[in-house]
Parts: sequence; structure tokens; C-alpha cells
Amino acid sequence: MIFGLIAALGFGLADFEGALAGRRIGSLWAVMVGQALSAVVATGILLWSGRSLAVLGPVVGLVALNGLCAAVAYQTHYHALELGPVAVVSPIGASYAVVGVALAIAFLDERPGAVAIGGMLVTVIGVMLVSTDLRQFRKGLRGVGPGVPWAMVSALSFGVAGFLLGYLSQRGGWIVGLWASRVAQVAFYVPLAFMARSQLPRLRDRRGLGIAIVAALADIVGVIGLAVGADRGFVSVTLAASAVFPLVAVALSIVILRERLVLNQHAGIALVVAGLLMLGFG
Repeated sequence: MIFGLIAALGFGLADFEGALAGRRIGSLWAVMVGQALSAVVATGILLWSGRSLAVLGPVVGLVALNGLCAAVAYQTHYHALELGPVAVVSPIGASYAVVGVALAIAFLDERPGAVAIGGMLVTVIGVMLVSTDLRQFRKGLRGVGPGVPWAMVSALSFGVAGFLLGYLSQRGGWIVGLWASRVAQVAFYVPLAFMARSQLPRLRDRRGLGIAIVAALADIVGVIGLAVGADRGFVSVTLAASAVFPLVAVALSIVILRERLVLNQHAGIALVVAGLLMLGFG
């Protein structure tokens, strides 16, 4: 669970900084810069460790699927945030943990205790509440905002990608799993980079590029936390704990933007705390 919370911290910071970077250099390049740097760091860790990649031979198809799902997840997530409203996109995106947990239970034969499973559900519901204002959520759903379909694709893709990263980390160790996931994802971004080459001049925005790099470093922390947690424990528990990442963005908005919480967000924080305690004891 601890590594899941480390992942949440990294993902939350990456989400906050990535949104800022996307406004300056475009969401596509913000994501690609971040994932390229992530692949470089993962390669460096792999070379330093001297780990063999032979274990990936029998599961190369799953490595490719992980890369595809991760690429789709990141791109649809940032696109959904561009279309908004954030009050609808964020809670839908946070439901990725439900997908990942279900897959871990179904295919990895993980059997967390009843208290832990209850903690997962309470945590995810709490995250959904704390990441939105229910009044805005209802308004956004009435017209089925343009960001909703993209957010649903993102949640599904992140859930599958998180599950596959956990599986690869359990099979070959977190270093090999991390490297395979990041490199495969970048491979799927190469065609997108070629198609978006006309937007390359946007990278001259040094401030935007710098923010994108900060987001990338935070995302690396998040992915490492997820991989290590899956390697050392249950994929389902790690994914559920990592789902609290929207709380980081909420905390930053309170401290930096001086935003105030509404009633349902206070209730959501209480549920998240209760859910994490249940996970810890379960």
C-alpha cells in the first residue's frame, strides 16, 4: 500500500504539472516529452542493474499491449482534460482502479480479504467525491460533455495498462517490468510524433518544456512506485492505493490557487482516509 501511495503522489504531481505544460506546448507534446524521458530513465536503471530481458520473451505480446494501452490512456486523459469539464473528467478517470483490481482478481487469482476489498471500494468512491463538485458534475452530465467519452476510454485504458505493468513486474521484477512498459509506450508514440511534427516549434517555449520535464519526473516516481508495489505485493491493493492521486491536485489547488472545498469533497476525504486504513489493516 505504501508504494501505491508513492505512485499516487507521483501521478498527482504529474497530472497537475502536465495540465499546465499542455496549455503551453500542447497535450500531445507534453505527454511525448514526458514518456520519452521516462523511457530513458527506465533504460538507465535497467543497464545499471544488469537485469536480463529474456524473461520477456514469452510475454512480448503483453508488453506490446501494455504499451498500446498506456499510450491510449495518457493521450485520451489529457485530451479529455482539454475538452472538460474537469469536474466530470477527474472522477471518471479515477475509476481506473476498479478496472485494474477486477483484472487482478480475475487473472492473477489475487484474493484480498473482505476488509481490503471494502477498503478498495471506499477509497475509489472517496476519490470520486473529492475530485469534483457534485453540482458541476450533474450539470456536466446533463449535456454529456465532450470530455466524457474520452475520460471513459482513459479510465479503461489506464486500468488495463496498470494491471499489465503489475503483471510484468511480478513476472520479471519491477525493473524489467518498468523498462518494458515505458519503451513499448514510446514505440507507439513514434507515429504520433511524426504526424505532429508541424507542432515541433511549440517546444521552443522553454517554460512549457521545463514544466513538461517536471511532470515527467513526477510520473516516473509514480510508475516506479506502482511497479515496485506490484512486485512486492498485491497488484489490486497497489492500484487501489494509487487511485488517490487526485487528492494531490486538490491539495495543490487549495494551497496555490486558494480554492475552497465543497461539502462532498470533505466527505470524500473522510472516505479516502477510512478506505486506506481498511486497506492497511486488511
